[in-house]
Amino acid sequence: MANKKYDFLVVGSGIVGLAHAYEAKKRGLSVAIVEQNTRCTGASIRNFGFITVSGQGARDTWRRAVYSAQVWKELAALAEIKIVHQGTWILCERPEAVEVAKAFLQTPMGASCEYYPQTSYSKLESLGFKNTANLNLKNSLGLLYSPHEFRVESKKAIPQLANYLQNVIGVDFYWETEVLSIQGSSVHTSDQQFDAQRIVLCPGAELTGIAKPYIEKHDLKLCTLQMLRIKVQDGFILPGSVMTDNSLARYLGWSELPEAKALKERIAIEMPEYVENGIHLIVVQSADGSLVVGDSHHYGSSENVFASEKIEQLIIQLLYRVLSISEHRVVERWIGVYPSSNTCDALIQKVSPEMRVAIVSSGTGASTAFGLAKDNFDEWLR
Repeated sequence: MANKKYDFLVVGSGIVGLAHAYEAKKRGLSVAIVEQNTRCTGASIRNFGFITVSGQGARDTWRRAVYSAQVWKELAALAEIKIVHQGTWILCERPEAVEVAKAFLQTPMGASCEYYPQTSYSKLESLGFKNTANLNLKNSLGLLYSPHEFRVESKKAIPQLANYLQNVIGVDFYWETEVLSIQGSSVHTSDQQFDAQRIVLCPGAELTGIAKPYIEKHDLKLCTLQMLRIKVQDGFILPGSVMTDNSLARYLGWSELPEAKALKERIAIEMPEYVENGIHLIVVQSADGSLVVGDSHHYGSSENVFASEKIEQLIIQLLYRVLSISEHRVVERWIGVYPSSNTCDALIQKVSPEMRVAIVSSGTGASTAFGLAKDNFDEWLR
């Protein structure tokens, strides 16, 4: 069988792999993606589809998120990916959270964001914000608003993006093709061989596969998340993505601010079960009106496949605290998973001049993958 030859070969069809393929095509390279499954089944389709900028860790992660958000907007139009809603509202219930929000606005990352105190709630509609009445504001002291975020439906958007790469800009996909070994610039699969000038492995949460020898030293864990899709009363519309002030104590762009120390200490006292299970609330809405709600975070050497009713109840309790909903019905439950590192949000392992491994080692893959791919190419091809 004749070898397949490409300028650039990607192993893995998650968002990091797709982002590398897109960046390679923009640079005029011939590109193929090799994927062991019939479609993307991992972290990239199990998440919120929440493209976040505010709250990302300062420096590289935030910079990559800013770039990636712009690429997502460009590709949404090209690949007919629907942007479901835009903007993020963070309800600040504690004075310490208010201090974090105000401090954030003084950083470069807080540009274009706004803080609205209780006294301005009645003016939100007149300022052009719709559906803010659907937020339960009776417990909040203020609102931190970011215009930078938007949401796509992951389980639809990732296949749409793959379809665009394949049928419009000419990326070759080899589905149901498992990579068995890599020797120099040759990739051997279950049924053929590929030769490429450059190879990038994007294993996602598959940490024990072909990439294992190259990433063992990074001590990556798997983070497992509980997620829900719920139906609420008819006609309920979110004003944007919604988060709570314990998120200000978790996301690095906020939690690394000096003002966050007091908030973290108070949350540890008031919400011990939430801290123990890594629960912070994100709520986004789908085109059909359903809400995608999560999430919890547990870390280990393997994915935890069993969901906890207790964790689900904790998430739902927080949901009712911040939204003006009168009823809910869970219509889907699933487990999310992503690779996690204690030392970095993403890593590029340089294996050889021809080969690298690229992993987003945090829950920021959808938000930063295009920026990571650009950084990789900028350094690799210079």
